[in-house]
This record gives sequence, C-alpha cells and structure tokens, in this order.
Amino acid sequence: MKKPKLSEADFLKQVIALARLNGWRVAHFRPAMSKSGRWMTAVQGDGAGFPDLVLVREVVIFAELKVGKNKPSPAQVAWLEDLKAAGAIAHVWRPEDWETIRIALSR
Repeated sequence: MKKPKLSEADFLKQVIALARLNGWRVAHFRPAMSKSGRWMTAVQGDGAGFPDLVLVREVVIFAELKVGKNKPSPAQVAWLEDLKAAGAIAHVWRPEDWETIRIALSR
C-alpha cells in the first residue's frame, strides 16, 4: 500500500507542535486571499520569500518548509542566504529531515 503524501500544511503543524512541546516561541505568517483572488501575505517591505517559521528560544531559527519535490523559490533562497550571512540559523526542512528537526528543537 502506498503511503499518503504529507501536505506542507500538515508538516507545518507537526513542526509547530514539536517546537511548542519543547518551549519555543513560534511565528508563522499565513497567506490570505485578496479581493482580487490572489493569495498573499500582508507584509510591508521585502516580505516576499520570508521563511515559513521563526522559532525563538535561546537562539532564533528561521525555517522554510518544503514537501515532495517542491524547492525554495529564488526569493526564499535569497532570504535564507541573507539570514545566514547575518549570522542567523536558517534551514530548509523537509519531512525526511525529521530526526534533524527533532534534534534542533530539542536542544
């Protein structure tokens, strides 16, 4: 029997639940549909491509979540690279990285 695919929304819920279980503050900015029917996240400035999660405890972790063959967009890659260049911890996490995620959020 084929294993059902995990959606990005379900993966997001799992990561948030694990983070909260381990005492992290979690921020995720959800997109909403505009009057014109476009999905967008209400931000000012350079918000396009901002990582899915900001996790804060003793350190700050930025995480972009992807499932399946999805890849970060150029704007997402730019944010992650700029965050790392500024000394931040920034990751692209996938469901197959679960053990790495568990370790990162259990420290």
